[in-house]
Amino acid sequence: MTSDPSEVPAGAARSTSSQHVTRAERFSAANRADPANSTGHVEPTDGMEPADGMEPAPKRPNQTKKQRKQKKRRRDLVWIILGVLILLYPIVATLYNDWQLNNQAEAYSHDVDNIQPPQLTQHYLQQARAYNEYLAKQGHHARPAKEGDEGFDRYMKTLNPPETKGVMARLRIPSIDVDLPVYHTTNSDVLYRGAGHMYGSDLPVGGDGNNSLISAHTGMVNASMFDNLRKLKDGDEVFVEVMGEKLKYKVHGRKVVKPNEWQQVTYEKGKDKLTLVTCTPYGINTDRLLVNAERVPLDNPNEPSGGWRPVLSWWMILDLIIILLVLLVVAWREYKAWRRKKKQKETKATQATEQTA
Repeated sequence: MTSDPSEVPAGAARSTSSQHVTRAERFSAANRADPANSTGHVEPTDGMEPADGMEPAPKRPNQTKKQRKQKKRRRDLVWIILGVLILLYPIVATLYNDWQLNNQAEAYSHDVDNIQPPQLTQHYLQQARAYNEYLAKQGHHARPAKEGDEGFDRYMKTLNPPETKGVMARLRIPSIDVDLPVYHTTNSDVLYRGAGHMYGSDLPVGGDGNNSLISAHTGMVNASMFDNLRKLKDGDEVFVEVMGEKLKYKVHGRKVVKPNEWQQVTYEKGKDKLTLVTCTPYGINTDRLLVNAERVPLDNPNEPSGGWRPVLSWWMILDLIIILLVLLVVAWREYKAWRRKKKQKETKATQATEQTA
C-alpha cells in the first residue's frame, strides 16, 4: 500500500504546532522581561552579530555625548602640556648650559692649580708676555683667525698647556653674572663653547699699552653668555683669571661699530685695557658693541666671591608669564567643571530624596 506524500502524520503535526507555541511563548516572555525588545530590536550578546533582518539596539545618546566630551578634554590637555613643554625647553636648556659653562670656568681654575711643577705657570705667563711684545712690533692687527698667518701657530701654542684642555683664561663679570671659559680665536665653533679671544689682540695677561679683546655671543637660544653685556655701567668690575693670576678691570665706556671697523680698538701708552665684544642690536646682530675697561689694582685676592646663580633674561620671564596664564586658565576651567558636576550631583540627590518622600 502506497501513501500520499502530501499527507503528514497527525503526531508530526501536533509536534510542529507544539514547537511553534513554545517559541511564541518564549518570545512573549522575553518581551515581558525586557520591554526594550518589544520595539522589535534585539540586543546581541557579546561576541555575536545581530541576526539578519534585525536592527542593533540604539546607543544611549547621553553616554556617547559624555564620552566625546571626555575625549576632547583629554586631547586639549595633551596639547596644553605640549605647549608648556615647548615654552619651557629654551628656558631649561639655557639655564643648564649656563651652569655647564660656569662649571667649565671653575674647572679651569682647578686645572691650573694641578699644573706641576707650579713654576710652570710663570713660564707660560712669560711666553704670553713675549708674544704680546711681538704683537706690538707687528702693529696689533686684531682680526679673525686664519691658519697660515704669520704667528698663528705660535699664538695657538701660547697659554695652551694640556692641563687646561684648550681654555686660555677665565672671565668673570659679577654685575651681570657672567662666568665663562675663554678659548683661543673667535671662530664660530669656539663661540658656541664659551668666550673667545680675538686673534691679533694682546693675550689677557696684562701689561702697559695692552688691549685684550674677548668676544662672546648674544641672543643664543640655549645660553646667556653676553646677553646682558649692554647693561654694564661705568665702574662695573671685570675679572680675568689666567695661569693663577687675577686681573681686575673697571668699565669706562662703550661704542657701537661695524663688524669690520677693528681700527676702533685702540692701544694707549700707560693704560692696560680690556675690550669686551658682542653683537648688537639684540637678535639683529648687524653691528658690534665694544665695552671698554681699564685695569685697576686688585684690592682683595679673594674677589669676586659667590658661585653660579640662575639669571632670567627678559624672554625667559615672558615665557614664564605665558605659561602661568595658560595654567591659570586651565585651572579655572577645571574648577568650573568640578563645580558643575558637584551641583548636578546635589540636584540629583535632592530629586531622589523628594521622590522617596
